[in-house]
Amino acid sequence: MSQKTRFLVYGIVAIFLVTTYFIKESKSSDTLPVIGTIPEFRFTDSRGEVITHADLDGKVWVADFIFTTCTMACPVMTGNMNLIHQEFRNDDDVRIVSISVYPEYDTPEVLANYASRYDADTNRWHFLTGPEESVQEILKNGFKIGDYEDIEDIIFHSEKFALVDRNGQIRGYYSGMQEEDVKWLKKDIKLLLEKN
Repeated sequence: MSQKTRFLVYGIVAIFLVTTYFIKESKSSDTLPVIGTIPEFRFTDSRGEVITHADLDGKVWVADFIFTTCTMACPVMTGNMNLIHQEFRNDDDVRIVSISVYPEYDTPEVLANYASRYDADTNRWHFLTGPEESVQEILKNGFKIGDYEDIEDIIFHSEKFALVDRNGQIRGYYSGMQEEDVKWLKKDIKLLLEKN
């Protein structure tokens, strides 16, 4: 390879790396977009207590959709959500919300057992269950990360985490399967905490 070709290759690689860096940096910029607003909801948590939208008012929270018998994506997602939980465990302004997409099986007792596997503080990490129609409604029309038009099985669910601000507005989506996205999510949580 000639010296001129080598410099050209190095130049292209350098441009690629710099561009990638700035794209990632822009993901956690000073302004996160407002993607939507979470509607009112009413679910039951792993302690048998009712949790509504009002219980999360004024909190920055992260939500996902899982089910306890899942052996593929859910353990990875819940493990990554636990990284978020542990990072902000002592911050009263942060909540985690995991909503079961298999409410027929995932009773509060089942969710309590599942939460204990992750040493979850269920005062701050809410494992929720409720009527199947309510879960479908909030997944599809609230978080806008589910499509049930051609799917009859509620166990279909997204692998995304949704970041919600203190006003109940969705501010970002992140892969619940990727550690890199979890890192950006942590940064964006801190960004929202600093703004209020």
